[in-house]
Amino acid sequence: MNGRNTLYEAISAKGSLLVLFSGGLDSTVLAKIALDVLGGAACALTISSPIIPRADLEEARETAGLIGIRHVVLELNELEADPGFSANPPDRCYRCRKLRNAIVLPWAHGHGFATVADGLNSSELKDYRPGIKASSEDGIWQPFIELGITKEELRTMAKDLGLPQWDRPGTVCLCSRFPCGFPLREELLRRVEAAEEYVRGLGFLEVRVRYFPYDVALVEVDDPDKAVYHRNPIVGRLRDLGFSFVSLDLEGFASGKMNRVIPGAQRS
Repeated sequence: MNGRNTLYEAISAKGSLLVLFSGGLDSTVLAKIALDVLGGAACALTISSPIIPRADLEEARETAGLIGIRHVVLELNELEADPGFSANPPDRCYRCRKLRNAIVLPWAHGHGFATVADGLNSSELKDYRPGIKASSEDGIWQPFIELGITKEELRTMAKDLGLPQWDRPGTVCLCSRFPCGFPLREELLRRVEAAEEYVRGLGFLEVRVRYFPYDVALVEVDDPDKAVYHRNPIVGRLRDLGFSFVSLDLEGFASGKMNRVIPGAQRS
């Protein structure tokens, strides 16, 4: 409770706050608390982009409406804005955050928000997160990291606040489905998006369809045995979408798995 009180006090001290809002657990908790503390001086901002599943944008809109916070959507195409980003280098997430901060910060300051915050939490420091460096450089406030608040603590807060996101799996941008060095194209992002939407519709909670050279789909789900049971419809649908080969990751779902092939990205 003391940690939560400290969070409320820290947000109150800002006077106004623009929350970078994905509609997921972390940013929803931050937006809800900011609204409770600051009222109309709190605002949520979402980036609409080809690297984000369209369902995530709709969920962000619905969630902002549910909690009652003002919601702004800005457009950005990272694939066109930075050719280096499209090449999918190991610092892709750093480049992405730089591009996003470059449009968010002027908007925020032009609309009276001195502070921009995101919902990154201290649990994410255990993984390879180059975007954290970009946000630190650009002065994005990260209250959950600053106060040492973990993902599990955020789930508890969300449950206490009555937010539906408290037990939902996390989402990340579609670029994370491609190994570094594999060039990113919008048509391939849409293919992955459609494949994951189909597999998720079969009743899986956690779904990733990783894209490898030669149009290989590596299906990663929370229940591999169930995927084997559904193998024929999964293979049929993914072949129809343009994949030449459809494989199942027997290890099952694991967040950040693509970081294993990035030199220096592994954490002990």
